[in-house]
Amino acid sequence: MSRRRLISVGSLKVRLVIFALLFISMVILATALHYSYKRSKETLDKKKAEKARLERLIEEEKQRTAEIADYRAYIETKSYIEEVAREVLGLVYPNEIIFKPVDELPPRGDELTPTPGTSKGN
Repeated sequence: MSRRRLISVGSLKVRLVIFALLFISMVILATALHYSYKRSKETLDKKKAEKARLERLIEEEKQRTAEIADYRAYIETKSYIEEVAREVLGLVYPNEIIFKPVDELPPRGDELTPTPGTSKGN
């Protein structure tokens, strides 16, 4: 009986050592998986933020493209050409009369400002 007991005690020690090694291996594996998951999640979050930022930029560029297309269509219209001709080039239609405000007219000299020492009656 003592021999049987020794074998069972010895095999119990072996079983405990194997169990301990398996447990330690599982803990190390679980820790490695946890850190790997955490790192992957952080990378995924960064990629999602970058994707959202790029999608916003794409939308802004689409709006800008639409504005440029609208402006291009506007500059090809007759009203834009007339506006540039009037404001930038100073052109007018034949027989067109232009009225300017008084503050934009140059002073006419003697008629508007009398010289000192002279009178109109003399």
